[in-house]
Amino acid sequence: MAGAINFGGKRERLARGLLWSGTTSLLSQLPNRDSLLVLNYHRIGNPDDDLFDPSVFSATGEDFDEQISHLKRSASLVTLEEALEFVSGDKGTARRCRVLITFDDGYRDNYDIAYPILRSHGVQGVFFIATNMVGSCAVPWWDRIAWLMKTAQRRRFTLRFPAELVVDIDRNGLFASLQSVLRLYKKRENLDPARFMRELIEAANGEEVPETERRFLSWDEAREMNRGGMAIGSHTQSHAVLGQLTPQRQFEELSGSRAILKEELGVEVDALAYPVGHRDSFSGETKRLAREAGYRGAFSHYGGTNLRGTTSPYDIKRTKVVPQSMSRFRVQTAMCRATGKFWP
Repeated sequence: MAGAINFGGKRERLARGLLWSGTTSLLSQLPNRDSLLVLNYHRIGNPDDDLFDPSVFSATGEDFDEQISHLKRSASLVTLEEALEFVSGDKGTARRCRVLITFDDGYRDNYDIAYPILRSHGVQGVFFIATNMVGSCAVPWWDRIAWLMKTAQRRRFTLRFPAELVVDIDRNGLFASLQSVLRLYKKRENLDPARFMRELIEAANGEEVPETERRFLSWDEAREMNRGGMAIGSHTQSHAVLGQLTPQRQFEELSGSRAILKEELGVEVDALAYPVGHRDSFSGETKRLAREAGYRGAFSHYGGTNLRGTTSPYDIKRTKVVPQSMSRFRVQTAMCRATGKFWP
């Protein structure tokens, strides 16, 4: 079902055990928790077919189709507007486990693969796009870091900015080493991303990033998706980590992106997803600036579900979807319905 993706590990075995034991069936009989679960996808496809960061792939097309089919049967899939109304405290709807489907970055496969699947099921997805990358062949910082790590001529090296990190690819493996470098880049203390990249290039002695075909959806494709029932949101202009920027630069990223989206799509875009979205990737000042820029809601990306009356409209929690078996996905859905939490 998942091509080259291998579904192993303790959580997968536990999920199969819970499913086969009938635990998930028992959970489905419990009353629904009044909650909003926001699932966050990035890319749809096979990571083996891409040169860059494998960790941004959430599912294959086949798996995504199966996940949406299951959610239609087992939960209440909602639109962006319905999700924002829930967070604002609207009490006009029944008690239920709501699920909102979101995508970050606006990769081309969102249009080629995810959009047709969502449309075939009559389900709205929310696509948060960084306006500077629309229609481009850009290799953003996370993909560039992945390429440098994959092509590193030095297998062991030390980075010293913004903190010291010893990288040993042969000992720890490429994937774990890549994740450690990405975490270092995302730190709020990284106030000079260009310096970080220069030092990584020198330390790793990686190859130059190759030219690519168009990697991000175009404005025409975004307009088609919007007309086809999808919602488009802002992911800032450049996908900079907002917590690393001055308040003035943050506001420019937030307001500039919203203005461009209105000009290109002809609609008011009032939802934002913070790039990276970890707790230290944005601040109280960022939330204030998002409100000032005209957004009604902003989404983070550090996990958790949202309960009525307890969620800030400018910190709507999202849970990352990772490649996984349908057994595990079904257990997660059952847990959410019964407890309001998405089992990791």
